[in-house]
Order: sequence, then C-alpha cells, then structure tokens
Amino acid sequence: MTPTTLVALRRLLFFTTQEAALFVAASSERPQGVSDQQWRQWEDGEQPIPADLARRITELVDWRSTALAATADTIRQQIKDKGVPEAVFIIWYERLDDWKSLPNREPLMWRLQQAVCAALAGMFSTVRLVAFDAAAYTGWLAGRDDSESMRAQWASASQA
Repeated sequence: MTPTTLVALRRLLFFTTQEAALFVAASSERPQGVSDQQWRQWEDGEQPIPADLARRITELVDWRSTALAATADTIRQQIKDKGVPEAVFIIWYERLDDWKSLPNREPLMWRLQQAVCAALAGMFSTVRLVAFDAAAYTGWLAGRDDSESMRAQWASASQA
C-alpha cells in the first residue's frame, strides 16, 4: 500500500488522522493504537506502512462496501415493491459519544457508519440524514428501552 492510498482510504472511511491512529492502527501488537505523529509518518511516506495495518484498512473498506451495497439494495427493493418513498430517514451521529450511547457499539464503527450514510445520501435523493439529538431522543423515548429500531422510529417521527 502506498502512502497516497492510505490517505485516500482513511478519508473514504471518514477518519481523521488522530482517529485512524487510535482505532484503525490498534492491533494485538498496538492495543492502544499509535500516535497521530506515527500515522502521519506512514501517510507522508517517512515510515513503511505495516502489512497488518494495510490489511486492516482494506478490510474496513470492504466492510463499508458490503454495508453500502446491502443497504442500497434494500432501498432499491423497497422502491421496486412500494414505489419511491417520500423519504428514507437515517441517523447521523456527529459525536462519538452519541454513537456509543447504545451498548456494545465499537468506536471504530462510528466513522464507517457515517461513510455509509453519506454515500447513501449521495446515491438516493430520498435519503434524509437526521442528526442524532440525545436530549430530544431521550424525551421521545419516554422511558422505553433504547434500541436501533427505536432510534430509527425516532428519526422518522422527528422529521414528520
């Protein structure tokens, strides 16, 4: 992998250099990731890119592609079966803390989810990104159990 490819893939996945250093570079050899400076040295070509890092970022790009294709196929099937919807609402998590507010969410997946959401918004004019608002969501939830499906319902209801 070349430094330019590393930069391009990091940007495709919406990671800042600091986030990539922390989340993408984490491995059994580097459980805490690496410093932002180390990541920049790989991107600047000052240090060789480790093979495990190249594999990891390629796997993340593959995950993004699979998730994007599956979701796009679902939207296309809905359009075929029911016609073009007025809107498809998808939650946009601007802050990592909001993303992690559901249990068992990996911080690494936050930016990947954003990358998929942005691509879907570009692919389908009916996709509407709804910024997650923790206070508004908590009020709407009214003591019910939090879940992915409840958040999807909130996104649709909050735009109605």
